[in-house]
Amino acid sequence: MLCPTCGKESSNLRICGYCQTPYPTGAPDRGGSKRGTRAGKSSRASNAGSGGVLGAVGDFSGRQSRATLWGVIGVLALLTVAYQFTGRDPAIPVGVVLPNFITAPMSPVEATNTLNAVNGTAQPDVRAGELFVRVPKASFPERRQGQLALAQQYARADEIVQGRKRAISFLDPDGNLFAKADLERGVSMTR
Repeated sequence: MLCPTCGKESSNLRICGYCQTPYPTGAPDRGGSKRGTRAGKSSRASNAGSGGVLGAVGDFSGRQSRATLWGVIGVLALLTVAYQFTGRDPAIPVGVVLPNFITAPMSPVEATNTLNAVNGTAQPDVRAGELFVRVPKASFPERRQGQLALAQQYARADEIVQGRKRAISFLDPDGNLFAKADLERGVSMTR
C-alpha cells in the first residue's frame, strides 16, 4: 500500500510500516474487495500465501541483483588495482642507471652469440671511438623495459668480448638516441 502521509510503499495492509500511520479503512486490499468482508479475508489469506512467496522471491532477486552489482564493482576494482601494479611498465627514469634486468651470468660464447645476433640485423657503426648501434624496427622492443634490457645485454656482451667497456649509443629505427652506455656509470635511457 502507498502511505498517504509519508508516500512510501509498504506491504502491510493496516498501517504504514515506516511512519505507523493507519491506512484508511475504505482502501481496497490486494484481493480487490472491501476490508472486513469474508471474501476479502479469504482472498487476503490466499494472496498472502502466494504473495508472501512471490514477495520473498522478489526480495531475494532484488538482493541478488544488488549483491551481483557490488560483486562486479569489487571485481573491477580488484582488476584495476592489479593492473596498476602489474600491467604497466615499471618507471624507468631518464638518465638513471638501473641494475641489469637480466642477471644470469654470460659466458664469452654467449656474449659473442648475442653480439652476432644483434649485429646481424642492426647497423653498428664506430664514429670517433664511440659505437653507434641502430636497432631495426623488426627487433626494436616496444616497451621501455625491453629497450633498456636490450641495451644492457648488448653493452654487457660487448664488454665481455672486447675485454673493456666502450661508450655505446643505441638508436631507434628512426635514428633517435634512446639509450647510452657510459664508461663509468653504465647503461641509462636518454628519453
